Amino acid sequence: MRMTFRVIVIGGVIVFFAVVAVVVFIPSLVWNPPQTTIAHLYTPEQERGRELFYSNGCNYCHTQYVRAEDTAMGPESQGGNYVFDDPVILGSERTGPDLSYLGRKRSEAWEIDHLKDPRRLSPLSIMPSFAFLPEDDLKAIAAYLFALGDRVAQERMILPPDAYAGLTNPVPYPAVTPVPGDQPQGWATWQAAGLQEGKELYVQYCLTCHGCAGNGLGSYAGTMSVTPADFRQEPFRSMPDDQWLWHVSEGVPGTLMPTWKTSLTEEQRWKVIEYVQQIFSRPMMRDPNEGDPSGEYANLTNPLPLTVDTLERGKALFIRECMVCHGDSGRGEGPYRAGLQPSPPDFSDGNYGTLQDPSYTDSDYFWRISEGLPWSAMPAWKLQYSEEDRWSVVHYIRVNFTQTEARPVINELQVRYPDVYLNQILPESASFERGKQLFLTTCAHCHGLSGQGEGWDGQYLDVKPANLTDPDVGALSDGEFLVRLTFGVPNAAMPTWGEFLPETQRWDAIKYVREAFAVGRPSTPSQYGNGGIAANVMTLSRDNWVGEGHVISITHGADLYATYCAVCHGDGGRGVADVRSGSPAPYPANMDPSYTFWRTWYGVPDSAMYPFLWLLSESDVWDITTHIESLPGQGGGQ
Repeated sequence: MRMTFRVIVIGGVIVFFAVVAVVVFIPSLVWNPPQTTIAHLYTPEQERGRELFYSNGCNYCHTQYVRAEDTAMGPESQGGNYVFDDPVILGSERTGPDLSYLGRKRSEAWEIDHLKDPRRLSPLSIMPSFAFLPEDDLKAIAAYLFALGDRVAQERMILPPDAYAGLTNPVPYPAVTPVPGDQPQGWATWQAAGLQEGKELYVQYCLTCHGCAGNGLGSYAGTMSVTPADFRQEPFRSMPDDQWLWHVSEGVPGTLMPTWKTSLTEEQRWKVIEYVQQIFSRPMMRDPNEGDPSGEYANLTNPLPLTVDTLERGKALFIRECMVCHGDSGRGEGPYRAGLQPSPPDFSDGNYGTLQDPSYTDSDYFWRISEGLPWSAMPAWKLQYSEEDRWSVVHYIRVNFTQTEARPVINELQVRYPDVYLNQILPESASFERGKQLFLTTCAHCHGLSGQGEGWDGQYLDVKPANLTDPDVGALSDGEFLVRLTFGVPNAAMPTWGEFLPETQRWDAIKYVREAFAVGRPSTPSQYGNGGIAANVMTLSRDNWVGEGHVISITHGADLYATYCAVCHGDGGRGVADVRSGSPAPYPANMDPSYTFWRTWYGVPDSAMYPFLWLLSESDVWDITTHIESLPGQGGGQ
């Protein structure tokens, strides 16, 4: 056939209509998927909202279908989800979030506000404002969005894709036979359960981000804009196995969580999941029952010379890795200890023997540091640190905490600090209030709340914490303060805070110590009655607290008062005169308990009165408040 203009035009028209028929009409005629529960009839307002959604171009940026390769959006979309959409317009480019499962996740009022001013509710959004639309149109669009998807408001976690859905851990815990007598079972049962392998995988691959306490505060976590997961909180406590395996295998979109399926076998992933669940998410109190060192750890002696340099090496490692659980004074009171079962040990409790007759040998310490403890969160540090590092920690613990090794002699002339630190000057940005909080939570347990070295955790140390009110301390230059805080005090338990605290926090602590102890701030008169009580504590109710099942113990309150309050306020609340900032004002007669709670919880700004909310629980403060009410002048007699 000759290709005339007429033939070309007619042929083109035929091809065009053939394509339209194949793409538009035939699918419409043959498409009849079974309706899913996602699909629903639209109300007249929802249908109008749908038309407005598409006529205003919302589908240019927002899709409404989840594809098989998508993650973190919801289940893959099915044809039956759209049986009431006519025509089916699912969107083109996903510039904004996919909206397939948006229904009930936010209120209609939120959607209307977002349509009017997107950047007020989502500051980095590039979505244009639709405030030009009439209010009825905005309500219709919100009604349409509110009805999308499965319409489940309480969905906490996106469910895993089909490849992971419904999986449970295939590695069973084997049954073991109890052994007679006092024969230790800790390691045998722990290893039979496969948990040592899980622990070692966790230490190798997870610890630097999620931390040895499983709270997402590992040493590398602070470099991330999204803090790693805290396994001790929801949703991890109740998260099913399939979600665990999905997240460990595929990572978490928007975070630095790796796709561990590329380097760990499925069995290894299940092993580490078991460890995290048993030790952090679903812990039970179990006896480590580990017995004595055996095999390669039996009868070892520390090969490192006991020198100040060795102790300083061990101290730096202890503060960097161990302090968060064991505490810088070795009493098991580290900031991340809460929730660990069993709790970290108290090295001062006398269970480790004496200098003349130690119960624990070098082997005992080195074995536990290297392999960890069964049925506990104690890491296997052999995977992270050399033998020399671990042996240096053994010396540090034995000399300073269990005190089962003699302290080496130090030549003060050998102590050298870097000149760059000695030449530093306290920056103007340093904060007294921030320093007060930091001192309370980090320093007071050794140096005491009044700074006189009488802290409740430091009295057993054989090199006593410094009295910060001593004139020699006050005479230190800013740089000399900084080097002591950064590098610690050689041959003592004073931590190397440069291993743990940013320099800005060290300066805040220095400012507080200088002004509260070295110089002393004038004591403030009583604030009671000068401006009422803060609104957020005015309605505190002891009756409600007790009514919810809590118990108030005046005896416990007296013990807490003796530890935290009496050093400044005196046994009877009259104030004492031997603190650097002067005696606090006596307690006013018959203080309102809400005021007592308020000042104990939040402290007094610009004074030496600490905000104990950073150290004590609500229950503790109610006990203290009740004890104070029993003092003379407070209703407890004269």
